[in-house]
Amino acid sequence: MFKNSQYKILIYFAGTVLLLIVLHGFHVLNPVEDLLASVSQPISTRFYDWGQSLNHSYQNKRQQSNLQQEVKELSKKVAILTVANSQCLQIQAENNKLRATLNFLDKNHFKAVAAHIIAQQAPTDNDDNLLIDRGSQDGLRPGLGVVSETGVLIGKIVSVRDKSAVLCLTTSAGCHLAASIQNKKQSQGITSGDLGLTIKMNYIPQSDKIVPGEMVITSGLEKEIPRGLLIGRISKVYNTSNEVWQSAIIEPTANLKNLTIVSVILP
Repeated sequence: MFKNSQYKILIYFAGTVLLLIVLHGFHVLNPVEDLLASVSQPISTRFYDWGQSLNHSYQNKRQQSNLQQEVKELSKKVAILTVANSQCLQIQAENNKLRATLNFLDKNHFKAVAAHIIAQQAPTDNDDNLLIDRGSQDGLRPGLGVVSETGVLIGKIVSVRDKSAVLCLTTSAGCHLAASIQNKKQSQGITSGDLGLTIKMNYIPQSDKIVPGEMVITSGLEKEIPRGLLIGRISKVYNTSNEVWQSAIIEPTANLKNLTIVSVILP
């Protein structure tokens, strides 16, 4: 009984479908189809727009995720390249200084030991000392002159160990140098640091005429420092008529705050 009912329902369904197909073929159902289309169009349009919106949202999130990943990877590459570029610039700067040092030494036929500044000692009593990575094993000893890459005297060795040494800068109060002014009389005197900023030259004969702008060099009176190393330029003169000596302030011609490589002159 149940099977007969299912069979009848199937026949009715098939007949209905066939009838609808025939009626559609003869355009009998056009009014009904138009009505259904007009009713269902807003709904289908709404579903279509919703689907498009979901698709766009998914694509945007996917693109954003990809862009964030690319930004992370590019940031890592930029960081690596920045470090590499910094290292290249440092190497290039050191090479330039070494080349300038070699040119100066070759031109003046000096023997020297190149050294790196490895530390700055805490200043005491206006003494500004630097530690270098060369010592007695390299032939260094107290009293030797130290020059920058351009050959300007920046100080002298004050103490030595096997593999390191301490040098005092010309602006240090405890750094005394026998100096000579490049004027007609080749006026001589003794220099020492002035407040860690400039150099003061004392014991210049009162009878000698000196003026700002004249250059000051090593006099050669010190056993360990050759004559002719540039110290600086006179910027001010102190001259009192009732004094035996006069003095002068010297501006260093080397940048003492930007030292990385120096050379210790061996007499």
